[in-house]
Amino acid sequence: MRKLIRNILTKAGYDIIKVNQHSADKAHLVKKVKVGNFMIDMPGNNVQISTYKYRPDANNLLGILAVHVAGKYPDATIIDVGANVGDTIAVIKTAIDVPVIGIEGDPVSYRFLEENVKQFSNVHILQQFLGEKQQTVDVSFEKSGWNTTIIPTTEKTGNTIGLKTLDETLAENKLDTKNNKVFKVDCEGFDTIIIRGAENLLTTQKPVIFFEYNKTNMNAIGEDGLATLFSLEKFGYSEVIFFDNYGRFMMNVPLREQGIIKQLHHYTEDGVSQVGYYDICLFHDQDKDIATRFIAEVAPV
Repeated sequence: MRKLIRNILTKAGYDIIKVNQHSADKAHLVKKVKVGNFMIDMPGNNVQISTYKYRPDANNLLGILAVHVAGKYPDATIIDVGANVGDTIAVIKTAIDVPVIGIEGDPVSYRFLEENVKQFSNVHILQQFLGEKQQTVDVSFEKSGWNTTIIPTTEKTGNTIGLKTLDETLAENKLDTKNNKVFKVDCEGFDTIIIRGAENLLTTQKPVIFFEYNKTNMNAIGEDGLATLFSLEKFGYSEVIFFDNYGRFMMNVPLREQGIIKQLHHYTEDGVSQVGYYDICLFHDQDKDIATRFIAEVAPV
């Protein structure tokens, strides 16, 4: 019957498409999701349930990147800021068993993260919200428990959180002495703010930087992501690689070509343009050899 109805609608120019709804009333449910070679528990309202169902290769760039970096630095450690429930750690661990530092602030996501990482070795997790300086701020939360978005506010919301810099967090936990060679950030608009709080990491360890560049989320909190992106040139990063929000390679551009990068910045907008946000990757100039091999694998021939 369903097929008959669909055939009739198709002739009239319509179709039926099943849309997964991960609404707040499903948050109490626990779903097991296959991510790479692992099963990851997720709260029922987590949209990543659908992401990995329909795009099992989602976030594979992180695994590919980890393999190339470890090829040059066998003792490399990956820093995963915005580790969520541990799905990106599963992606990395599927590709290569390297040490990972997972940092997640949201308490719901962190509870899932604690359980999910028990199946991995060499993973150190921390519950901490990060920023560009140590401070206490009033915030409102959106999409809590699956894709937490923090929006600072001057109003008393009842939600007060403490922020620390990544540099402080690593030092306090004696993790700054590890060979931290990949710095991944996915924090819903806070990404460039967190990068500004990692100046010591960028100066001393010169990691590959991989982060989400979401103009829509940055606009919501008044963040100027372009300024931070351009500032990375002073740390020895001279080229930026753009991927679309499906992880497809778009282009690599010298950071000095600010006009082109500004055009890319203005183009993207969630729900409006064909590219909702970018994933951005930068290699330090001392690792141009890794960048060349990485681009050769992920870029279309």
